[in-house]
Amino acid sequence: MSPATLTIIILICAVISFLLEKIPVNMTVMLTLIALVLTRLVTPKEAVAGFASTTILMLIGVVIVGSALFETGVCDKIASVVTRFAKTERQMIMAILVLASIMSAGLSNSGTVAVFIPIIMGICASTGFSHSKLLMSAFLGSMAGGRLTLVGDAAINVLIGDQIKALGYPFGFFEISKIGLPLTLIMLAYMYFIGYKFLPDIKMSGIDDQLFTNSEPKTAPRWKQVASVVVLLAVFVGMIFENQTGIPSYMVAIIGAVADVLLGIFTEKQAYQLVSIKTVILLGGMTPLATALKNTGAAQIIADQLINIIGDSTNVYFITIVIFALTAVMTQFMSNVVTVTLLMPIVIAIANTIGVVPSALIMVLGIASTMSILTPIACPPANLIYSYGGYKFSDYLKSNIGLTLVFMVACVLLIPIFWPLYG
Repeated sequence: MSPATLTIIILICAVISFLLEKIPVNMTVMLTLIALVLTRLVTPKEAVAGFASTTILMLIGVVIVGSALFETGVCDKIASVVTRFAKTERQMIMAILVLASIMSAGLSNSGTVAVFIPIIMGICASTGFSHSKLLMSAFLGSMAGGRLTLVGDAAINVLIGDQIKALGYPFGFFEISKIGLPLTLIMLAYMYFIGYKFLPDIKMSGIDDQLFTNSEPKTAPRWKQVASVVVLLAVFVGMIFENQTGIPSYMVAIIGAVADVLLGIFTEKQAYQLVSIKTVILLGGMTPLATALKNTGAAQIIADQLINIIGDSTNVYFITIVIFALTAVMTQFMSNVVTVTLLMPIVIAIANTIGVVPSALIMVLGIASTMSILTPIACPPANLIYSYGGYKFSDYLKSNIGLTLVFMVACVLLIPIFWPLYG
């Protein structure tokens, strides 16, 4: 049996186990990791490489910094102010979608979600709103913000931008905004009228983190409240200007976390307890599967099926739907950067074969790669909310499949308007 075939079998077994949830999701993650090592599809070093990722370091730092607002009672004040304007849960969902979208246009998706976690948990402890609905909304908003500017989801936007420019077409800072802004507005309309009904509603008592299950108002000296806000704002600024300062976002977050402990807002022991070990395992444990998919050629085999599905068809809309659907599926289980890298030459070849402008199909590929919203293992922001929301693996699919289908239809209709198929 070839390594690629074995990798695909392990992937299928993992997906079945995830969906059935007969054993905990994180146990499936670790069993998958062990299987990949024992079959020598990845080396032991590659298997644990994900646990040293900068995303995990940023998660640790930002969750501590954000939780300082809860611990000092600032979240209670934020909740009292916010509920004056967002009096219902539905209004709160929309407010978080908008705020997360705006923040994520300038910050990383993971950083945005990590900041929202403790704030949302604090608001829900005070108001009784569903934390699982609001966390999923923050996640969806952060993904939408990644499509608003070039720096939103920088890795993908730069990747497709460089390719489009290499083909001789323009790609400016707000080029992605042409489709990103309409998709965000469509998301807001869909979530307001339909989507909010499908958001998972899970009891707060179902989560593991005891910090947020206590609904008693928090009190702290005013100077600590001010200090927690100042540290959070400093982390925001540091993340936005990381290129200018040379200090990466994850290091800025760690500095902020250390500052909160030194200020006495948390003890060292409390700081350790703030980060869910379930989230860390989910973030780091799926890395070797993505590595195996890439290194064994399994991902390329999956990508090659695109050509078989399309066959001799020259129907642009059919081809667009197939590209979108395959990309969206692949990016649920592997890095969207790897997915785009694998599919890019195939998409360009298809465009040249049927005589359409490649940049249009590349944009379809780029947008579809940001549809990593259907599983908790799809991307770091999806990982981050998993344990705090108390979700099941299937909750992501039930909640977000409708939005994904709406986005697919929107892309098929709108992308040819902004990037004409025929030059």
